Amino acid sequence: MDTKDLISIAGIFVTLLVSSATLAYSLWSNKRSFFLNTVTSSRLKWIDSLRDKVSEFIAVTSRIVKKGEGEDDAALLMQRDTLLHQIALHLNPYDPEDQQIGTFAERAKRLTDAGEHPNDVAQVLLELRNATGDYLKKEWTRVKRESGSAQQ
Repeated sequence: MDTKDLISIAGIFVTLLVSSATLAYSLWSNKRSFFLNTVTSSRLKWIDSLRDKVSEFIAVTSRIVKKGEGEDDAALLMQRDTLLHQIALHLNPYDPEDQQIGTFAERAKRLTDAGEHPNDVAQVLLELRNATGDYLKKEWTRVKRESGSAQQ
C-alpha cells in the first residue's frame, strides 16, 4: 500500500466517524425536541383547562349567589361542586401557590353555602380570579421559556 491508499483509508475512516457523530447528535436532538414539544403541548392544554374550570366555577357560583330565575339550584350546586373538585385535581397539592387557588375556591363555596352577603362572595371570587391569572401568567412564561430553549 502506498501513501495515497493510506490517506484514502484515513479519509474514509474520518468521514465514518463524523457521520456517526452527526447521526448520534441528530437522534439525541430530535428526541429532546419531541419531548419538549410534547410537554409544552400538554402544559398548554392544562393551562386552558384550568382557566376554563376556574372561570366556569366563578360564573356558576355567581349564579348561585344571585339565585337566577328558573334555574335549578340543585343542578347549579352539583355543577359548582364538580368544578371545585376538578380545580383541586388540576393543582399541585404540595405547591403553596397552587393551594392558594384551591383555598379561594373552597372559601367561595363555604360562603355561598352559608348564605353570606353577595359582596363577600364576590370579593373571594375576585381574589380567586386574580390568583389564577397570576398563576397562569407564570406558567405561560415558563412554557415560552421552555419552548424557546427547545429551538436552540
